[in-house]
Amino acid sequence: RFLAAVRDGDVEGLLAVLAPDAVMVADGGGVVSATRRPVQGAERVARLLAQLAGVADIEVSAVWLNGSPGARLDIGGKLDTAVGLTVSGGRITHVYGIRNPHKLAGLAGVADLTRT
Repeated sequence: RFLAAVRDGDVEGLLAVLAPDAVMVADGGGVVSATRRPVQGAERVARLLAQLAGVADIEVSAVWLNGSPGARLDIGGKLDTAVGLTVSGGRITHVYGIRNPHKLAGLAGVADLTRT
C-alpha cells in the first residue's frame, strides 16, 4: 500500500500506513538535495512523499534494505533514492531516505555473501 500511495501521490493512502508520529529523515551528503531536518508527523511526511508522484518518469519498487522493507526510486531509469522503513504495530514509524550518490553506488547490484 505504501508503494502504491507514493506512486499515485495518494496522501490519504499514505496516512493509512504511517504511524501518527512518523518521522522521515534523508541523506543527500551535501551532493544532492534532501530534507535538512527530520520531518515529523504523518501529515507532513505524507504530503512530502506524495510530491514524488509529480516527478516525471519515476518508478517505485519494493526492496529489502539492511533486512528491513524499503523502496527503490528510479528516475529516468537510474537509481535516485533508496528508502528504508521501520514498521511497528503494522504502521510505518520511520522513513529513511538515502539520496547521497556515493552511498547509493553500492545498491546497484547484488552482493555475494561469502565466509572468510
